[in-house]
Amino acid sequence: MPRNVFNQKNIIEEFLNKKRHELSAFSFVNIFTWQEFFEFKCAVIDENLCIFAYYDTGCFLYLPPLGAGVSDRTIRECFRIMDLTNKGSGVSRIENVPEEDLALFSKKEFSFLKKADEYIYRRGDIVSLKGNKFKTKRSAQNHFCKNYRYEFLPYNDTMQQDCVKLYDRWAGERLKTHKDTVYAQMIEDSRSAHRLALKNYEALGLVGRVVCVDGEIKAYTFGFKLNPQTFCVLLEITDLSVQGLSVFIFNKFCDDEMVKGFDFINAMDDFGLENIKITKMSFHPCRLAPSFVVSRRVK
Repeated sequence: MPRNVFNQKNIIEEFLNKKRHELSAFSFVNIFTWQEFFEFKCAVIDENLCIFAYYDTGCFLYLPPLGAGVSDRTIRECFRIMDLTNKGSGVSRIENVPEEDLALFSKKEFSFLKKADEYIYRRGDIVSLKGNKFKTKRSAQNHFCKNYRYEFLPYNDTMQQDCVKLYDRWAGERLKTHKDTVYAQMIEDSRSAHRLALKNYEALGLVGRVVCVDGEIKAYTFGFKLNPQTFCVLLEITDLSVQGLSVFIFNKFCDDEMVKGFDFINAMDDFGLENIKITKMSFHPCRLAPSFVVSRRVK
């Protein structure tokens, strides 16, 4: 099967739309951007859509089964299919399980491993930046606005290569200061996800914006509707040498005409990295949305 998952877009979105989801993984956009790492195959089991992610040494269920009612048979069949590929390697599992879905799994039979939280903000908080808790953010944004000639513009295809170059510069600067191997791998993996999003933003329904400083692209950001109340910020890259730019683009994006209709902003997770966690917590999320990996207990 070809790596391009657009031929499965309709069925995936049909089942995703059966229920409101808060985690960013529950979106076709998220699945699409990781297609270079996994081959996604869909199977309908007991009227539930099961999305399997295949890779070089095995497979796992990318999301819990999607449907109005998930049966024990559906879960057993998913593990049977995974076991046929994994051949007893012990990696059969269900990723990206929200907390409310843990009730589907017997605690006697299954174990739950908590992954990173996703950060949910009140959009109005990010737009207003009011109060003492946002004092440093306001200061950073004011510095940017007073010291730079800037434009906040819609993204278009002519900007693709400049955004790719910006990502490469950003990645190079990050890797100079962060030697952690996990972080380095995250930077490398994200590069392909960004390229896919930049190239396919229209087909994916992404909202894209850039910030130009003195005519040069210094930041870009993309997002999408996750549910009727929540907009998800999928990507955000800024030139690290431009002080206050990261606060400015986040604030401006949340106040964009395409985003104003949403009450909440999902800024996704922190990859389990402390420096990203500190940054995301500094914007004072109204809540954290955990996800879990579900696997069978070792007998």
